[in-house]
Parts: sequence; structure tokens; C-alpha cells
Amino acid sequence: MALKHFITHSISKLEKDPGAKLVCSDIDGKVGEDTLSGYYQRCGSQLKGILMQRSGKRYGVFNHESTAFQGLLKDWLRDGMSFSSWTQRTAQHLSGVLDSTDLEMTGYLAFFHEELADHDKLYIFHLRYKDSVTVDNNLNLSETRYLDFSNTGFGVCINLTDWQQDNDSKYITFSFGRGDRPLQNQMLEAIGFTDTLNTSAETEEFLEIVEEFSRTLSSDDAFAYKSKVVDYCIEQDMRGEPVVFDDLENHLTSETKSQPAEAFSHYVVEKKKERRQQQRDHSGLSPEQMIEQGAPVQAVAEAVKAELIPDRKKLKGFIRYSGKNKDLSLSFSANLMGGDIEFNKQDKSLLIRKIPESLLKQLTGKKDDE
Repeated sequence: MALKHFITHSISKLEKDPGAKLVCSDIDGKVGEDTLSGYYQRCGSQLKGILMQRSGKRYGVFNHESTAFQGLLKDWLRDGMSFSSWTQRTAQHLSGVLDSTDLEMTGYLAFFHEELADHDKLYIFHLRYKDSVTVDNNLNLSETRYLDFSNTGFGVCINLTDWQQDNDSKYITFSFGRGDRPLQNQMLEAIGFTDTLNTSAETEEFLEIVEEFSRTLSSDDAFAYKSKVVDYCIEQDMRGEPVVFDDLENHLTSETKSQPAEAFSHYVVEKKKERRQQQRDHSGLSPEQMIEQGAPVQAVAEAVKAELIPDRKKLKGFIRYSGKNKDLSLSFSANLMGGDIEFNKQDKSLLIRKIPESLLKQLTGKKDDE
């Protein structure tokens, strides 16, 4: 990771406080070759991994009517201010949205910037901490504080290159951690974020097409095929990578050692075209018509995408049914529905014919060693 800058500022806002208290670092934030560089590299890498592996990420762009945060970014990128000064002003801007609210936010705001061969990216994270006990150099117990990465708050990644070139419709990735729900609207507003990608709806459409495609296969192969699709999509999402339909098809071919009569990627794209055709009004243009009229390549690609940024929750629900309340927790493979498990819509009941052996022993009063 080509980390150029990393800096943290302390923030404290309790429910009854009229505003947040900021303690800003006075270092320049430039990551050099000193002994601390390794800590910054490791922390940045871990935070990037957290952002990539989270489910429910949101993708979008800056709202053109919300210019405060964008203005700060432009000042920094045009060498109008140092990275340290920019982070201080940005921390003040982010904390300002908490004024006169009963919202709470404590910990640190971490800002870091990386330069890669093809793009620059900026990251902002809310870090939370834990107090604990350690053994000091004199072998005495003392209090210590450490970053609780498992409880990291919101994180945002801005692809600065794509934003400046204005060639992508999802150059901002936003994700929230546990307990962040009350803060979401304020942080999104402070950044000036607007959604451009409905991952839930797009994943649902994709899975409907996968279901249609699976009907072209034998009953023995259909569920296995769907499972491999879901597994691949989840793996890509965990890596922070989109699902490219051609790559998915190659993966399925290698995994199943067979090639269906109709290429999977072609099937998905054609079905998406059909659905867009049905949804379009009379003034709309098909992708082919857009090409004929000289529309930009990016606009045509957005009309019928050959890739998917999946919603992990939708993926898991496609091959597995699950649910729970305070008295019952139930989860089973969708492949069992209509066979060992039947659902009665009239009385909303499930009939389970084959009970797991461990549960059967409990129900019949048997012990594990019998």
C-alpha cells in the first residue's frame, strides 16, 4: 500500500453535550521511513480490509448541491492547504453536524491517503477504543488503551482520480459499523453523499435471472450451480471487487467441468436488456440506439451492466432460508424446500420430515454416547 499520509484526531460527543470536543493532532501526517511508518501501514491495511469485507456497503457520488466537503477537498488537492490542515478543518466540519443533537460519538477520526499507479484514494474512518490492563516495563499492572478494530465505526473511501476525471458513477464507498445507525444521516449529509447504486435491487434482479437460468439445467445440477454462483459472488464482495459476468462464467465452467448450452454471461446480459426494454418509456433508448447516436461508452455500460456489485444479505438468502425470534431459530438449505421440508401457505406452517440426528436425540431423550 503506497501510503502517503495518515493522521488521527480525537473526538468526544456525549448525548447531553451541545457540541463535540475535538483534540487535533499537530503532526503533518506524512508517512515517512521512520519507525512509526509500520504502524500506519498496518493500521491502514486493516481498516481497508474492514471496509471491503463489510456487507451492506453504499456506493455513490457527491451531491452537487452539497459543496462544503467538496470545497475542502479541492482546497487540499490544489495545494491550497497541507494534509494536516485539511484533516483538521474536515474534522471540524464532520463534528459540526453533531451540534445541538443528542447523538454520541467518541474515539478518533482517522484520515489517510494512498497513491497507486492508476488512482489515488482517500479514506476516513471513525475508530473506537477499549480500555484494558497491561504489564509495564517494571512488571507492574497499568491501564492501557487500544484501538478496537472489531468495533470500527463508519468508513468512507473516495476514489480521488475517478472523482476528478468524472468518469465513474460510484467513486464513493460508504459503510457503517455497529451502533452507527443514529449517525448515518448526519455523516452522509456532512460528506455530501448521494446513492447511485441500489445493490439490493440489482442483486435481487440478478438472482431472479440466475433462478431462470438454473431451470435450463437438470434438477441435480441446478442447486449446485446456484450455490457456486452465490459462493463466488460473496468471495468477490469480501475482496471488495465487483462480479464480472464473464469472469463468473469462466469460474463456473472450471468448477463444474462443463459448459451449459447457453453461455451464462450472455444469458444474464440479454435478460437484463429484456427487463430494461420493459421498464423503459417511449422516450428511452436501448443500448444499441445509444451506440448509434454516439453516446459515451460509460453511459452505454451503465445502461446494461456486465458486472454486479452484490448485496451479501440477498445472496445468502437465495440458497438458504433463515429466521429467528426470542424462542426459535431456524435455518435450512433452500434445496430442501418441497422435499424434506414443505411449507403450508394456508396455516403458515413448516413440515420437516428429516430431523438432524443431534436434534432427534434431544427430542427422544437419548444421550450422545448411546
